[in-house]
Amino acid sequence: MKRFFRYLLPVVLMCVSCTEALVFDPGALPVRSFVVDGMVTDQLCHQTVRLSMTEDFFSESAQRPWVSGARVSVSCGETVYEYEEDASAPGTYRSVDVFRGETGMTYRLDVEAQVDGKLAHFEARDSVPEVGCQLDSIDYIYSKDVDSLWTLAIWGKDFYKMRSRYLIQVAINGHFKPLEKSVEVPDDHFDGMTFTCFTLSALHHTGDLWRAYGESFKPLERGDVITMRVSSLSEGYGAFLAKYTHFIFGTVPLLTDQPANLPTNVTGNFPVVGYFGACAVVEASCTVDDPYRTEFIKSSL
Repeated sequence: MKRFFRYLLPVVLMCVSCTEALVFDPGALPVRSFVVDGMVTDQLCHQTVRLSMTEDFFSESAQRPWVSGARVSVSCGETVYEYEEDASAPGTYRSVDVFRGETGMTYRLDVEAQVDGKLAHFEARDSVPEVGCQLDSIDYIYSKDVDSLWTLAIWGKDFYKMRSRYLIQVAINGHFKPLEKSVEVPDDHFDGMTFTCFTLSALHHTGDLWRAYGESFKPLERGDVITMRVSSLSEGYGAFLAKYTHFIFGTVPLLTDQPANLPTNVTGNFPVVGYFGACAVVEASCTVDDPYRTEFIKSSL
């Protein structure tokens, strides 16, 4: 199992495209496609959906093909939550009211948008899974790496006999690293285990990453707050993220999934890729005292 988590560490460090939204290369798709990137969590918040079009990884244009002016809603039974577009972030739609997804309940996304001058409709469904783990606390050490590498350890446990897939994300002062800098992993290798000072991920904060991604990659300073978020994913959403991550990270064409082959739960009257997922979230945070200390200070829980 320790070998498994040592394998996870370099995954967190891989560097790919610089965007928070899903990005696909249309050269691998038969036609231009609509992209849905949405999630419902069990946290009480303004839930988010992002809409865009496929774009070329090698495009020199600085403009993302966001889709504005769409009508977006999420429903559960007879309850409907309307979304509105964020004025400061075109293509990003947030629920007008805060709400949380309830475990076991199914949520339906409905989108109407103008695509290439025609009205298109898309829909998707996903159900919120049970929380698969408990995250009690986290801590950090400085690993004395030349590129300022910090290592995070966790205290908590994975619930026994509950098949789970997790998305592991890290934030600095509330700025979460984007999806392509996160890790999707099944719990096959640690089902039912208790974690005490277990090293799980690393913070590889270089100047290049800081400039490319912003504050989520700033060097740690006294007073910074590190947050780890572990999301229990629905089976379909976990499968999508696993395939998407392989698509992003793949370097051997014959072994790399193509966008047209990625799983999706979105249907519509226009070619579409992406996913509308549901997840249950647990978080833990710690505050940086000495950014260069080399010993964990959290006591065993």
